[in-house]
Amino acid sequence: MGPDESCAVCGRTILAGEHVRVHLAPEGRRAVCELCGARAERLGWRPEENGEAPPSPPGARRGRLSGLLRRQKPQASPEPPPPPDDPSPDPAAPGMRPDRPAPEPFSASPFERAVQRFNASEAGRTVAGLARTLGTPWVSVGASAGTPSEIRITVAWELSWYQWGVDLGDELRPVFQLDKGLEVSQLDSAARQWNASALGDGTIVLGAPAQGPAPDGEPVGL
Repeated sequence: MGPDESCAVCGRTILAGEHVRVHLAPEGRRAVCELCGARAERLGWRPEENGEAPPSPPGARRGRLSGLLRRQKPQASPEPPPPPDDPSPDPAAPGMRPDRPAPEPFSASPFERAVQRFNASEAGRTVAGLARTLGTPWVSVGASAGTPSEIRITVAWELSWYQWGVDLGDELRPVFQLDKGLEVSQLDSAARQWNASALGDGTIVLGAPAQGPAPDGEPVGL
């Protein structure tokens, strides 16, 4: 897997040494991070070890079968064919279309759930206040080492940085501060994967920042 490979579900850059599962989608192979495996399966993607891609939509199979039947020549009959029935009804007429299953409700990824809780918390208001003074920060959202249910959110400026934790295993636990410092170089490489942005009011959203990170992982200009 290349150094810039990203998760096909949440879009986060895959970290070196991080466990990744390859899923088979109708369009081909897709790399999925460990946190998004269940979401990929809800999308109909199958793990590569199962050995086969998801089947084509049922409508496509019916279309191919109808084409084959139309191309077949009718067999000779010793008797004249019966009179044709009434013309086939318009398949687009009301009530003629097959029922389609209701779309599956959207299920937020762990990172999305963590960002939603963070923005609604006191920590989110703190970032909004700092952004008004220090400008737009660089943001990283990732899993805390050794704690699969805990998400770590890092917010950094030129002369300061803060880290908060969001415990997805305990919805009642408030967002809590993990650490803070002055130099971005104090952060580990995982915390410098800038995979999120901050809006003008300090609200954090998942997605690459407007400027790309430098090769060493530090924000440009820091």
